[in-house]
Amino acid sequence: MLEKNQTGIASEYYVAGELSRLGFNVSLTFGNTKSIDLLVEKDDKTVAIQVKGIQRTKSICWNIDKSKVKKNIIYILVNLHSDVISAKPEFFILTSNEVLDLFKDTPKQGMNRAYLDYKSLLNNFKYQNNWKKLEAVINY
Repeated sequence: MLEKNQTGIASEYYVAGELSRLGFNVSLTFGNTKSIDLLVEKDDKTVAIQVKGIQRTKSICWNIDKSKVKKNIIYILVNLHSDVISAKPEFFILTSNEVLDLFKDTPKQGMNRAYLDYKSLLNNFKYQNNWKKLEAVINY
């Protein structure tokens, strides 16, 4: 089982690799840029990416603080499937508005702790591997 920081780092690297494979120039951010994990460039246009990862096939959900969601950032949710070595990571691409709409507030903590159920995105091609959404944002 991965530790929490390993899940985040592995997710960021998988997303960076996939975006590079798709022809994007990718830079990892370091330091005080916690709301942005990657900067992606194509055709002289740049977009910021926030990556959220879960590690196991049976993981329940991603968590987020909705009060920290910023406009014009693409969120890429990753299930690493680290418990099934032969399984490949899954990617779900969401705009900031979709994050605000889809993530559900935790009753006790409100917007400070929201979650999105993994099964609600599974096989939903509006989000799953929809890398064209990133192209649309860059070409906006």
